[in-house]
Amino acid sequence: MDISRKWLSDYVKLDCDDAYLCDKLTMAGIEVEKIEKNSTVPVGVVTAKILSREAHPGSDHLSVCKVTDGSEELQIVCGAPNCDAGNIVPLAKIGTVFSTDEGEFKIKRSKLRGVESFGMMCSEKELGISENNDGLMIFPADTALGQPLTALYPGDTRIELEITPNRPDCLSMWGVARDVSCLLSTPASLPEISIPQCEIAVDDLVTVENQELCPRYIGRVIKNVKVAPSPAWLKERLESVGLRSINNVVDVTNFVMLELGQPLHAFDRATLAGNRVVARNAKAGEKITLLDGRVVELTPDHLVIADAEKPMALAGIMGGENSGVTESTTEILLESAVFKSSHIRTESRSLGISTDASYRYERGVDFDMAELASIRACQLILATAGGELASKAMEVVAVRPAEPVINCRFAKIRDLIGTTVSNERIVDILQKLHLKVENITAESCVVTAPLFRLDLTREADLAEEVARIDGLDKIPMIPVAGKVCHPDSEDAYSPLRNLRDLVIGMGFDECVHYSIVGSASALADSRFEKSDLIELSNPLSPDNGWMRPGLLGEMLGTVGRNIARGNRNLRLFELDKAFCKNPAKFPEERNELLILMTGKRHPELFSAAGEALCDFYDIKGVVETLLEKLAITNYRFVAPQESDGRFRDGHALVLLLEGKVAGMFGELNGKFASSWRSSAPVFFAQMEVAALIDAASHVKKSCKALAQFPGTTRDIAFVAPENLTHGEVMDFIRKCKAPNFESVRLFDIFVGEDLKKQQKKSMAYSLSFRNRERTLTDNEVNAAMEKIRTRLAAELKVELR
Repeated sequence: MDISRKWLSDYVKLDCDDAYLCDKLTMAGIEVEKIEKNSTVPVGVVTAKILSREAHPGSDHLSVCKVTDGSEELQIVCGAPNCDAGNIVPLAKIGTVFSTDEGEFKIKRSKLRGVESFGMMCSEKELGISENNDGLMIFPADTALGQPLTALYPGDTRIELEITPNRPDCLSMWGVARDVSCLLSTPASLPEISIPQCEIAVDDLVTVENQELCPRYIGRVIKNVKVAPSPAWLKERLESVGLRSINNVVDVTNFVMLELGQPLHAFDRATLAGNRVVARNAKAGEKITLLDGRVVELTPDHLVIADAEKPMALAGIMGGENSGVTESTTEILLESAVFKSSHIRTESRSLGISTDASYRYERGVDFDMAELASIRACQLILATAGGELASKAMEVVAVRPAEPVINCRFAKIRDLIGTTVSNERIVDILQKLHLKVENITAESCVVTAPLFRLDLTREADLAEEVARIDGLDKIPMIPVAGKVCHPDSEDAYSPLRNLRDLVIGMGFDECVHYSIVGSASALADSRFEKSDLIELSNPLSPDNGWMRPGLLGEMLGTVGRNIARGNRNLRLFELDKAFCKNPAKFPEERNELLILMTGKRHPELFSAAGEALCDFYDIKGVVETLLEKLAITNYRFVAPQESDGRFRDGHALVLLLEGKVAGMFGELNGKFASSWRSSAPVFFAQMEVAALIDAASHVKKSCKALAQFPGTTRDIAFVAPENLTHGEVMDFIRKCKAPNFESVRLFDIFVGEDLKKQQKKSMAYSLSFRNRERTLTDNEVNAAMEKIRTRLAAELKVELR
């Protein structure tokens, strides 16, 4: 919303500069977006009279004029078509400086085609008054000569305001003036508004068929009007806020809308079939061509203003092409109406049409302003276009909305805004905002909000009004008092968050699936039978009637969909709840972690290494890394005692924590992937979250300094029975507790034909030794190795190599 300072000063006295005014508006919740100083008339331009006009001897379009400003007579060469003798025009004397987009230029004594010129007569555009450049600016014949134009046109300031949706009353000059009056403690008033009395009734002039969407419609007829260009003052007001002048009648409707916030429309009554208007819903198949040339196909949901035959305007949005005022118009029907805001908003959005009128109707217009705006428009049309009233106000009105009545407790107002504003100041502010304040006591008062303040409905709204007018900067800055406490990270969900973050940090993407699944998805996990499932008593569909017993079924569906779309390199996990009806297997509700991987091990590489596929040791490494990050060391991997339908036979291990089963990992059974367009094996790990969290909670976490002394390694190789597992060897070496032992790593397993026949295999390990206080000697390391070798041979029955 743009406002003009000069226009605003017609309603409220402004004894302050632009910066102070804009600061007050912004602090009162009417935010100033931009301030633009309109070009002022250059110093040195005065009013002058053309005494004579003669043709230029060397040009067919220039004239040589004699001009006087009352003190001296000058010769001016001019090319304007209206530089006729007797006209009073602006004269820029020698030395006057003009500012343009290209820079500045100074008026000098010059010769135009051999004839000297001692100045320049100016158009409105050249002076920066308007965009009119058709000829010289012409003043009234009684204008005094020699007057500086800086006094006649002191310039203006255009202020762009950001009006929030709850303040439609500020979408007018008068609405802003009301607030400015309160902010500056200066009276605000409208000019005298009156029209001649007319008691002529025009039967059936106005009909409203849908009073829900059009609760008020006022129509007045003015005859014998003369449509012509608007007077200078009206043009100036519209151009000061960026509107283009059209003609006196249309300009008046726009002026009143900007002044009072009430949209208006003037119909050429000669174009109205039946000489009447009807506010009704459109009929199916009707069309209307709008003023901008757009053709709209109407439906019964659209509200239109029609004559006896056809739609003439989209109600509250835009008039029809044939309804507008033209130069031949002599009789008009002036519309001032109230339309339902939600309906106009819906229509405007659906049609993609936004106008100044619809913008105001969408937010809500003052029900009572329709009558005053109609009178004001009639007053200005009679003043600028002549004519006479041909009817009284022909009005159709529904029930007037009730004004909100609010009980205002002074103590509550102070409590809400946090200041010590007095009772008298509260009442004064509310009254200056044109609110009706009654029943004033020492504790409270009763406030009636006018219909133009649709946002005032409760006590807190009144507190906001007092705060913004009294000054938001007066609210004391009271620091929030509170203790700085150590955050409690041991809540019930903290271990789950930590576990989830660890898996994400290892490069896996989280999946979130529905807990309600179909029976096929639920039974994909071979650990469960149908009797183990929890069935819903009232499922949304037959395909989703079970609580999932595990996470595998839905994860397999996600993998299949990704592979079908060409995404074959997957690192996925899910940590969520699973449900089981059989307490012998699992609790009714538990948290489960499922980690899955397939595709290339390093898809980001372009070398041969990038083509290598994930294998069993990748998923095993993921499990080991996760356990290491949780600081869990008392774990073992053992072969499953029974075949598990989820895994490929011989390609799975069971995770034991403190001797109890906590999960299982390995290669997915090929039957699940038979329909997938991928030959890459799929590996996954399933772990019980409660077991992981319990094991991690018993770990005493401590920091250990980095070793300052070097370590050393020794290798050991032996032939072992075929049924001896790597896990058993690792556990045995650790239990040997050799001096300065640090870690052990398997680096080779070999099974040749000869060893296979003997049901044996070759295993090789690398052992690390380190002392944190000194460098170890060879003798110390060799002694520790000999201890381990001796015990391996004696207790595990291996053949040392």
